[in-house]
Amino acid sequence: MRKVLFAVCMLFCGIVTSVAQDGSYRLEGRLEPTVNGQMVLIADTENGLIELGDITVTDGRFEFSGRMSEMTVVYLMTGKKDAVLATIMLENAPYLITSVSGTLVVEGGGEAQKIWSEFNDLNRYLLESQERLDAQAIANPARLQEFQREFQTILLNVEAEELALLKKYNHSIVAAWMVASKMEGVDEAKLTERYEVLGEEAQATFYGKRIVDELNKMQKIAVGAVAPDFSAPLADGGVLALHETRAKVKIVNFWASWSKPCRDENVNLLRLYKRYRPKGLEIISVSLDDNKSVWLTAIGEDGSDWKNVSDMRGPNSVIVVNYRVKTLPCIFILDDENRIVAKNLRGKELEKKIDEILKKKK
Repeated sequence: MRKVLFAVCMLFCGIVTSVAQDGSYRLEGRLEPTVNGQMVLIADTENGLIELGDITVTDGRFEFSGRMSEMTVVYLMTGKKDAVLATIMLENAPYLITSVSGTLVVEGGGEAQKIWSEFNDLNRYLLESQERLDAQAIANPARLQEFQREFQTILLNVEAEELALLKKYNHSIVAAWMVASKMEGVDEAKLTERYEVLGEEAQATFYGKRIVDELNKMQKIAVGAVAPDFSAPLADGGVLALHETRAKVKIVNFWASWSKPCRDENVNLLRLYKRYRPKGLEIISVSLDDNKSVWLTAIGEDGSDWKNVSDMRGPNSVIVVNYRVKTLPCIFILDDENRIVAKNLRGKELEKKIDEILKKKK
């Protein structure tokens, strides 16, 4: 159902307040008696994710305890570490974890947990709205665009309310964590805006430093910057180096064989290539595939006879990481000096830009 609208949500849990008498934390779980298995508590620290402990849940009961030197964001996860069950702003205080309709609810904690609960209420509302509209779109496919518009309105409202909370709690490490935790889903302008909302104390946290690091990486692929060079194996043999590829204008297209929007855009790229290649256009498609046979088959089916490269590492490719590829297709337009002149244009807008650049090169 998530493919019907735009998947954008993160869901975690929070609520309430109390102070521990012995200067330690205690996470007490009281779930349904049928719940059994392993749970792990993972701390998000400046040095990365650190396991605080694991425990066996018996008849829905478990307990984690210890002492924290400062408030730490922790994740309660399954024993396999393949799913986050709850996000907790962990301080030396008691917490009670229960289950409501299959969702873990965290009660207790201190000021940070209360702040997180306000952000989490927005997350929950956004997810519930998405699920509701997804269901309506499936039941009434003719009204898909109407539901998409409604979701976009809800999304904009939630983003505005979240920004207001960031301003309200701009001193808190929770605010810095919120911005850092959603960096993957925002562009440079929006991330810069959110970072600048944070107070000096929040900016000085390691979450604030993570945001700055991400912004620095984004600036390397901003319009006006020289595109990061890369080398990768060509589909028909040999190796391509981006900066050594000569053309008046280049399209660097990140795509994948399994992405329908990418395959649809290949039709447009083929038309552009035939029209503008004699005038100086080159296309370099970088695939996120990890299966060479499937990749080559898609190239043949689409007639993509331009330069196709892939290191077969999928989204873990260094090229993909350096270009901050978040959605597919992801398109960069480069001039003859490998400077980025535009990003993520498609269809008629892409053709207009290519035509404009080539006319200037005459």
